[in-house]
Amino acid sequence: MVGGNIEGETRTVSIDIYDEVQALNYAGAAKTALLLLGVSYGVLLLVYAMNRKVWAVWPQK
Repeated sequence: MVGGNIEGETRTVSIDIYDEVQALNYAGAAKTALLLLGVSYGVLLLVYAMNRKVWAVWPQK
C-alpha cells in the first residue's frame, strides 16, 4: 500500500481507521471499515461482471 498522512493533504482509509481506533472511537472505525469492505466488494463484482464469459458457472450458448 502506498499512502501518506500529510496533514490536510493526504490520508488513506487505513490510516483513518487506525486513527479512529487510537482515539477509542470504535464505532467510527467500524463504519469506515464497513465502507471499505463494501467498496472492495463492489469493485470485485464489477470486475467479475466484466469478465463474466470467462468466469461463468454455466456454459454460454
